Amino acid sequence: MVTRSLVIIADSKLRSNPVHGADSNAESAYAVAVGYFLWDMVNTYGNIDMNGWGFMCHAVMSFSVYLLSYAPLFQYYGACFMMFEVSTLFLNIHLDFEDLGLKDYILYYINGMALVSSFFFSRIVYGTILSIKVWKELASSAIPISTFASSIIRTANITLIGLSYYWFGIIIMTAKRNALDADLIRAVEEMNKKEAKAK
Repeated sequence: MVTRSLVIIADSKLRSNPVHGADSNAESAYAVAVGYFLWDMVNTYGNIDMNGWGFMCHAVMSFSVYLLSYAPLFQYYGACFMMFEVSTLFLNIHLDFEDLGLKDYILYYINGMALVSSFFFSRIVYGTILSIKVWKELASSAIPISTFASSIIRTANITLIGLSYYWFGIIIMTAKRNALDADLIRAVEEMNKKEAKAK
């Protein structure tokens, strides 16, 4: 979806009318997004104890705004916000490393740095800039946007950007804990080596 979103973002026709512009390529991509987030809602709700309400809110809000893109509304920005998913690639690899018990490998740490960096730049920096642009567009659109649609977009934006900040905080705390754990393990190994030499 990320590569497809880059094609949509590059579309000058859609970029020139980011609020009400429509494009068949975007609509096709968002059909996949709507289907995915519908599945995600059902799956998350079925495993709510494991996934939590944050992921449920993410699924519901994402489903809602991508469904609204067929109004047509914010098809250009839909592709921009899809760039958040750059970090998901590194998250999935990170989880795979953990499932396979490969946390001691250098690739695990390199991927972890890529996860933190991509999450920060795609969701926090770029996401905040996009959010400001969307709110400005909602306030100044030449063609009025219904109160219903505007409310859904605003609620989804606050929820999703809020979740990104919250999740980034968790990522940073986890990274710090893992770094401390690694330092502790190294310190214990050094102590064991010194004790072995002393004997």
